[in-house]
Amino acid sequence: MSIPLLRALTKYYKLADKAAKAPGIVVPSELDFVPGPQDDLESVIWVLIYAIMLHHQATLRPSDKADYKRDVVDRFYGDLSYSGLAEKRKIMMYEGSNFSADEPEEWIPDSTQCKWFRRAMTLLAGHMKPSPDGSTTKITFDTFDALCDEFITDE
Repeated sequence: MSIPLLRALTKYYKLADKAAKAPGIVVPSELDFVPGPQDDLESVIWVLIYAIMLHHQATLRPSDKADYKRDVVDRFYGDLSYSGLAEKRKIMMYEGSNFSADEPEEWIPDSTQCKWFRRAMTLLAGHMKPSPDGSTTKITFDTFDALCDEFITDE
C-alpha cells in the first residue's frame, strides 16, 4: 500500500472510532482517496522491498534468521496498524534517501539490492516530500521502468 493510501485509511478509521463513541458523527460511506498510477507504482516498490528482505532472511543461518526477522522484517512489515506502517515506510524512505545513513545496508546487505533500495527511496522521497518550490516529482511508469532496468534483469 502507498503512504497516501495508508494515511487515508488511518484518517477514515479514526473517524469511525470517534463515530462509534459519538453517534452524531457521520462516517462517509467511501474512503476519501482516489488512487493514481503513482500510488500503484509505489505499492510495487514496497512489495519488491519486502521480497528482497524475505529473500535475504531465507539465506541466513537459523540464529541470524530469527534476529533479522525480528529486527528488520517485523520492524517494517510486522503486525502494524495503518498509521504504524505509514510511519515505518517514512523512516525507510528518509533513511534510504539519505546517503550518509548506514542503516539501509543493515536492512539489505546485498550491495546491488541496497543500491536499488536507495534509488527507490530517493524516487519515493521526490514523490512525497515537496522541493523548496513546493513541487513534487510524480512516480511514472518511465521512472519506475528506469529504476528497474538498471538492476533487474531477465537472467
